[in-house]
Amino acid sequence: MPSLPVPEELRRDGIALRRLRARDAGPFANAFREDPGLGALIGAEEDPTESGVRRFIARQPRLRARGEFLGLAVTDASGRPFLGHVMLHSVDFKNRRAEIGYWLVPAARGRGIGKTAVSLLVEWAFAELDLHRIEITTTPENAAARALAAALGFTEEGVMRGRNLERGRHVDVVLLARLRK
Repeated sequence: MPSLPVPEELRRDGIALRRLRARDAGPFANAFREDPGLGALIGAEEDPTESGVRRFIARQPRLRARGEFLGLAVTDASGRPFLGHVMLHSVDFKNRRAEIGYWLVPAARGRGIGKTAVSLLVEWAFAELDLHRIEITTTPENAAARALAAALGFTEEGVMRGRNLERGRHVDVVLLARLRK
């Protein structure tokens, strides 16, 4: 299984993606305190703590080396403020597909930052990893995630009923996908 490289420089319209850093742990965990519904909305089993995020960041090189996961911080052009997280996961090199996930800190929402960040990662994954298909999954009630995906050319392919067990209950999951042009 090929490893996942860290993109050299992904930036557009004042938004940049970069490697997660230890200093991101505080703002990363704080986003879940500021928005108590965020963890449930993105399917996290529990809200992260700062120490848990530090461990997650420390595991990134091993996960990339195994071709399993690439997590990037969303920032502005300076690279300093942590605005959110975009990730490439569930990578299947044989079938040339992967899944993208994303979330933003509350103060960064509603300004087009998420659309730019996700677009940067999608374009990079198609070009650099030679993927054929990228998927996004979310719950039916996550209107913002569904709208962002649609704005980037993802097509809703259906609802998988009771697909995931999240926080002790089975939830429906909407599958959206975009094929390489």
